[in-house]
Amino acid sequence: MTTNTTGNGLPDLLGRRIQVSMVVHDLEAAARLWSEHLGVGPWILIEDALEDRTFIHRGRRSDVQMSLALTYSGETQFELISQSNDAPSPYREFLDAGREGVQHLEFWPEDYAASCRALESAGFVELSTIHLPDGTKNASYYESPASVGVVVAVVPMTPFRHSYMSVIEELARDWDGTRHLRRYATRADFLASDDFARVRPADSSSH
Repeated sequence: MTTNTTGNGLPDLLGRRIQVSMVVHDLEAAARLWSEHLGVGPWILIEDALEDRTFIHRGRRSDVQMSLALTYSGETQFELISQSNDAPSPYREFLDAGREGVQHLEFWPEDYAASCRALESAGFVELSTIHLPDGTKNASYYESPASVGVVVAVVPMTPFRHSYMSVIEELARDWDGTRHLRRYATRADFLASDDFARVRPADSSSH
């Protein structure tokens, strides 16, 4: 895949959008703070965030159990993550260090491999990866140089991910302040919901 370029001719290595991801102990309380006090919502909560994907942390498979919630403020996606077990992960390490809040910045490049190569050449060290059932790597988390200060994640911007995120962005754009937290067991349940049907894109059929 050819890497796109920015308006100044430089390679668009990280994509055009960003996610700010916060790891918290109490996901519902965090969503309530953002929605009720800061007007950011609604949050789409997926209880089984990994489903059948495999999580690798520091070179070893880890049975991470986690929920996440997503919303938008303008073009910026916000994510809340809550891990419900003690399996090794970047989220558990963050919480065990006595921290809570912004844990990583996530980018969605169209050329995932090129983005990973660029980060690694700049001194970022792969910390964790997520793999689809067929073994395809679907996300990479990197420990960053000190000047960055947070974990950086890159995830390929697939057609499915674009359509899925576009629906959440549209729900946030049109939000009337009601139902600030919308809970679904899996992504499939969200895709089958009335919320998704309201703004369903043309193609939302695969990972």
